[in-house]
Parts: sequence; structure tokens; C-alpha cells
Amino acid sequence: MASGRLRRPDPAYSKTNGFREFGGPLVDKDRPDDITLRHVRFAQYILANKGTYVPSRETLRKLGESKSTPVETVDNLTEKIQELKKQHATDLENLFRFQRSEFRQNLVDHRICHDVSAYMDIDEAYPDQVEFRKALEDLDNEVVKMSRFKRDMDDALSSLRYTYLKTFIHLVAKRSALKAHDKTARQRRDAWFPQTAQQYYQITERDVQLRVARFLTSSRTEQERMMDEFGWPYRAVQPLLSAYKTNLSFKGDVSGAISGLYVSDPRRRGTNPMDEAPVFTRFEPVS
Repeated sequence: MASGRLRRPDPAYSKTNGFREFGGPLVDKDRPDDITLRHVRFAQYILANKGTYVPSRETLRKLGESKSTPVETVDNLTEKIQELKKQHATDLENLFRFQRSEFRQNLVDHRICHDVSAYMDIDEAYPDQVEFRKALEDLDNEVVKMSRFKRDMDDALSSLRYTYLKTFIHLVAKRSALKAHDKTARQRRDAWFPQTAQQYYQITERDVQLRVARFLTSSRTEQERMMDEFGWPYRAVQPLLSAYKTNLSFKGDVSGAISGLYVSDPRRRGTNPMDEAPVFTRFEPVS
């Protein structure tokens, strides 16, 4: 890639995006029209592949009256990132297809012009004709190499890539911030432990209530493990443990919540029920 024609890193943006926002490419003093041609080609690509119609005033007014933008979450940001990646891949395919067509057309146009001059007879005795032939050969070699066109291709790719990365990094940063916020909120929620049976009944999140119920019905070893895992201090769990041991109604509700979680082993489906251990019931003799 021709690094001299690409956007140059600016030390002021070290450890950020590393590019100037409005720093134009270098201008070749011998070929000032190259930049104009480059911009025209890239503008043609944008109009052909990325152009959209401007909405009418009525459409914009309806958009302003519509519902507010939904709150961004980790899931919809992830969806936006995936859509952005797919769109970028499509944009690259369109750009390369456009550049390939331009590259081929330039070669065809040049060959048509060069073939006309190939039939000219050059008299070596005339320096002007020799110089003219040398200029044609130099022009042919330059066009075949397509150095300027390759620089234009690199610049267009750099612009497209830069725009994509700028949006991509912004979305990833927002998603990372939301993930950190959700993690902090979850840790704060997990660290809370109800102090009374009333607080236990008022828990709206089913998984949180079941976690507390599992703690109350577990062994001492399992309780200590859960205290370490969720950061519950000893003094915070004692009031509800005492209520669980002394309040039979509350204890029954907690045990019922846990017993509802137990299901039969799916690996035992299809087996003969007589193979399972029978349950015996003692009956009193009929008087």
C-alpha cells in the first residue's frame, strides 16, 4: 500500500483512533488533478452504492412525533454490531467491484489510445520524434503500473475502513460500559439478603427468592460456601435463619418452594416403575 497517500497518524491521537478527522491527503505538485479525480471516483462509488433519498418534511415530522428511541441494552447493541459487520462486508464487496471495473476501463482506454500511436513511423534522425516516442513509452509504463490508481484504491479503502472502525469502536465501548453496569448491579443485587420473612415474600425476582430458599434449606457447609460466593456477612443471614427455624409457616413455604424444583431424573424415563424402590404404608387393622 502507498503509505504516503493514506491518512497519516497524528501524535495528538495516540492510543485513540490515530487519524486526523479533517487532514486531507498529500497533494502531488506535479499532478494536482490527481486529488480531484480521486474524490470524483470515490463520490461516484458513494452515489452508486451508498446514496439514499432525503426524506420529505412530512416523513421527518412523523419521525419526530413517533415514540422515543428504545433503551439500549447489551443484546440490541450486540445486534447492531453484527449488522454493522455485515454491512461493512457488503460495502467492501461493492467497493472492490467498483474499483475492478474502473481499473479495467482505464487499461482499455489507454490501450485504445496507445495502439493509435504504435503505427507512427519514428525517424531516429529527428530528436523530437525520439523524445516523443520515449514520452509515449514512459506514459505506457506508468499507466500499466497504475500507481496513481492504486493509491486512489488504498485511499478509498482507508476511508471506508476508518468510518467502519469509528462506529464499531463506539458501539463496542457502549456495550462494554453496559456490561460493566449490569455486572455491578447484579453483584449489588446478589449481595443483598432479606432480614425478615416479610422481605422474603416481597422479593419479585424468582431466581433471587429461590437462591435464598436454597440457602435456608442447605447444610451448614453449603451455607458457608454460598456466603462466600455472594458476599453475605454472617450477621446479615442470622435474622432470617432464626425466623426459618422458629416460624413453622415460613419454613413450610420455603421448603415448598424448594420441593417444587425437584423433578424426576429424565434418565429413568421409560423404565419399569416396579424396578424402583416400593413405598410401604402401614395400615391399622379394621376393628
